[in-house]
Amino acid sequence: MKKYLTTAGTLLLPLAAFAQQIPTVTGAPVTNVQSINDVTRIIVSLVNWITGLFFVAAILSLFYAAYLYLGAEGTEERVAKAKEQLIYSIVAITVALLAGSIRYIVQSILQL
Repeated sequence: MKKYLTTAGTLLLPLAAFAQQIPTVTGAPVTNVQSINDVTRIIVSLVNWITGLFFVAAILSLFYAAYLYLGAEGTEERVAKAKEQLIYSIVAITVALLAGSIRYIVQSILQL
């Protein structure tokens, strides 16, 4: 019985947020976006962050491949798994580098 009450309470807890009074807004919200250049800047910043996170994940994958190789102890199956992971890591790093430079490649093609 206690389990059901805890589950019901957890599911109904977000309803307490709807019970609060929402202040009325008289005008449009104030944002820092004033032109299309601001939107472009935000998108470029977001793409740079995502590319950086992908690159970090690719490098961590490379470290994982090294860990697998060092822990293989000469076993053929484990060495094969480590080599496969190493290939995936190299492909991921290549994709991360291309993703980071694709904007500059497109700009040079379009001469913007």
